[in-house]
Amino acid sequence: MDVLAVKRAISRAGFWPWQEFDTTYSQAFATKGVGGFQKHVGLPVDHIYGTATHAKLRIAKTVDHPGEYAFDATAVALMKQAKAAQKPKEQKIAETLARFCATFDGGYRYGGEHDRTLTDDSPHNDFDCSSSVSFALFHVGLLGDDQAHVSGWFKSWGEPGRGRFVTVHAANDHVWMEFTIPGMQWARFDTSPHGCGDNGARVRPCARDSLRFVHRHPRGF
Repeated sequence: MDVLAVKRAISRAGFWPWQEFDTTYSQAFATKGVGGFQKHVGLPVDHIYGTATHAKLRIAKTVDHPGEYAFDATAVALMKQAKAAQKPKEQKIAETLARFCATFDGGYRYGGEHDRTLTDDSPHNDFDCSSSVSFALFHVGLLGDDQAHVSGWFKSWGEPGRGRFVTVHAANDHVWMEFTIPGMQWARFDTSPHGCGDNGARVRPCARDSLRFVHRHPRGF
């Protein structure tokens, strides 16, 4: 629901003052605006703008402009904008993952953090490629367990192919992640610099060749 669109339409229907609208679904608006409209059209008055109320408002006419619908083209456009602005939960998790990866600042150590569990690790530790990817995915609940896995294990992890937001590129000797998140700069999380910075798990803005790797992604991502 877009509160601006609803307030505009209910105002045009005559149940809320015409004013500069905000996005607050206040108690006053719920009671007088939504509740008043629900009572007028014969709906149960629960002050909640649900599916039934929306259906009635879409066909309600204005009080000041005979023949016009209260829910006009502007309200429809506001609804569409609000829906387009909603991010899928997978994108939100991917953004959290990318931000967490950006906190890594330790050095590179072959076999680093391949111990019993990832639960006691920190992004400031010294990781290798597979333990850093394991820990990052574990941090946001995408790994599937709390163990650091070797690079080749990721060749069969998740779903095949590139993801919408996150792709894991895996070979027997190396693994790294790629972020393709709308509104965020393209980046990879990689212990190998390939022209960007020093050794160690880092978020890097420069590309690298991915042809020799198997591409996998978390389900839904």
